[in-house]
Amino acid sequence: FVLFFTVLIAQSKACEHLGGFTFDLSSLKSQYSSGNCKLSPAENVILSVPSNKTARKNLRHYASIEHMAGTTGDLKMAKWTQKKMKEFGLLDSKVHIMDSLLSYPVSRHLELNDEHGNVQFRAPLSEKPLEMDPTSNTIWRNMTFLAYTPSGEVLNKKLVYANYGKPEDFDVLESEGIDVMGKVVIVRYGKCFRGLKIMNAQRRGAIGLLLYSDPLDDGYRVGKVYPDGPWRPETSVQRGSAQFNSLCPGDPQRAHSEATTEQLCGYKPNEVIPSIPAIPISYHDAIPLLLSLQGDEVPPDWVGGLTDKLVYRFGPSKGTVSLGTNNTFKVTPIWNVITTIKGTLPKELDQPVVLGNHRDAWVYGAADPNSGSTVMLEVGRAFGKLVQSGWKPKRTIIIASWSGEEYGLVGSTGWGEEYANTLLKNATVYINVDVGVSGKTFASAATHSLGRELLKVAGKVKDPETQKPLSDVWDKQLGTLGSGSDYTVFLDNLGIASYDLRFMPFNKQPYGTYHSIYDSYTWIETQADPTLEYHVLLSQVVGLLALDFADLDVLPIELQDEAQAISQYVDELEGMHIHGLDELRKAVKELEKSAVAFARNDEVDNQQKNRILGLFERNLLDKEGLPKRKWFKHILQAPGLYLGYEPEVFPGIQQAFSEKNNTMLQQEITRAVSAINRGIRMLTPQNSGEPFVQAVY
Repeated sequence: FVLFFTVLIAQSKACEHLGGFTFDLSSLKSQYSSGNCKLSPAENVILSVPSNKTARKNLRHYASIEHMAGTTGDLKMAKWTQKKMKEFGLLDSKVHIMDSLLSYPVSRHLELNDEHGNVQFRAPLSEKPLEMDPTSNTIWRNMTFLAYTPSGEVLNKKLVYANYGKPEDFDVLESEGIDVMGKVVIVRYGKCFRGLKIMNAQRRGAIGLLLYSDPLDDGYRVGKVYPDGPWRPETSVQRGSAQFNSLCPGDPQRAHSEATTEQLCGYKPNEVIPSIPAIPISYHDAIPLLLSLQGDEVPPDWVGGLTDKLVYRFGPSKGTVSLGTNNTFKVTPIWNVITTIKGTLPKELDQPVVLGNHRDAWVYGAADPNSGSTVMLEVGRAFGKLVQSGWKPKRTIIIASWSGEEYGLVGSTGWGEEYANTLLKNATVYINVDVGVSGKTFASAATHSLGRELLKVAGKVKDPETQKPLSDVWDKQLGTLGSGSDYTVFLDNLGIASYDLRFMPFNKQPYGTYHSIYDSYTWIETQADPTLEYHVLLSQVVGLLALDFADLDVLPIELQDEAQAISQYVDELEGMHIHGLDELRKAVKELEKSAVAFARNDEVDNQQKNRILGLFERNLLDKEGLPKRKWFKHILQAPGLYLGYEPEVFPGIQQAFSEKNNTMLQQEITRAVSAINRGIRMLTPQNSGEPFVQAVY
């Protein structure tokens, strides 16, 4: 086995990167069919080592105890992850300790009262244990809460329904003559991040919020509910962070940092978390509340899936609601595990490749996040096999197991901020796996310069059910990254090109037991991936990507593809009837020409080419950050200001347009043109100096 590793330094040249593409990669289908690529010995190891037997064993262990961030369970899993990496032969595995502000539930209550103040309904606020799911009978089934929401009491206040809790939903209420000032608002999950629903409500004067999971989105209106199917049962509750994540991700207090939240984000800590009490509830508990609402029926796009039980109305309620929360806040350690495979290139030429998955879970977290954690262990095991046989990568590989993601990307953001100007200064790519497997449909989002490499890798692995190359069964749609997982600091703040990869349910929607006690090993085994073959497949995809970025002579980054994507982004702006984009369109066309010329320029040596390819994304940062959220520095994409997860392209321009601020609009167009011109100058041979790299911290 050791003898053939003398050839591993030079990977197979049989799979060259082919012609250009846009977001839809299907045009390259025939060029990447199975069998077109000869695998190198290292690739064969990456493909052969991951096993559903070891994946099953590791996933069962991860999901055997509760391991919320900052708890003893989280620490146990951190130490166990480190132990496993060292067992694989990856001896440089360290626990990175970070003090962070977290919150935990003590108690909460919710009652519906009649007009005389008598209790009509007291919500159980509890998830029902299932006999067939042994981990569901946990104390945490009675401890549903939203992180970073304050303690508070609201007594005998009217209730109003506000659909998804978006700004435009509150505008509809206002147009209907319904004032939420001094009232409690009930909204359903979906369309925007939960914390922003609370932000929107409190800005309109609401004094409490109830957030429920509607069966139209992930319950019985989608399919059979757990345990008979994969979708959300009636008492299931979606926990989660209530941080205002589109303003400032990471620890709201920056307890680990010498810099303050205000310095980094432009906000004080209390401005990025809620000031009103809020409780997540099941649709079982929501039904009596929604039945109490009076007033007009809501428009069709406000109607959820409970139409067999009630009529959706605006409210206010005939009676009142009372609610109370008692949550404790404390600064406590969390534990990232950082495993490093040192590259052979000298420090000044090294361009680290970072892989990451968060380990902390709201309860057991078999799918979110520990299907991804299991994938990363299999990737680590494969690389350990290579390392033990004498192989070393050209570029350093870092495999990170983050903590605190569920609270607001706390561990990854803190680590990224800490190492921004040292270890990560020249990092070339970040590969993220969060909910690795919750179904069998491949879904991807990435910096668009990375799409062609993903398609190449997908042609080398097989879908377990069809036995066809993954590239044949994947829809080849490469999404744009917003936020909501650990790639955020790397792309949005540091300008490191990134992937986010997963297998999802057939409809590419969040799976039905997300953030509940039912996100268990039993759910994975009975509903999502009984054989764990999709865990193995994702391990192969991630491993091959990491191998190529770490070991190819020239980084597999295609800047002409990104330029084409940016051109489509301008098309999107024009489709919104945003005017004054002539200079932006001109700059993008010039970028397309420069990217094509750069790709064809044989006079640029590999060392110079790799430096430009690896650092190009930094040109798209702006040191001042986006309007009203300075932490987000990428001018091309960011989570929508009022969306939180979903991306907006040219977010500064879109924000100015939505606010009807023409002065800001011109400023944002100018900043976008300047960023693109930086990229053009970097690709021009006589001006290929250092890119714009903001020394953020």
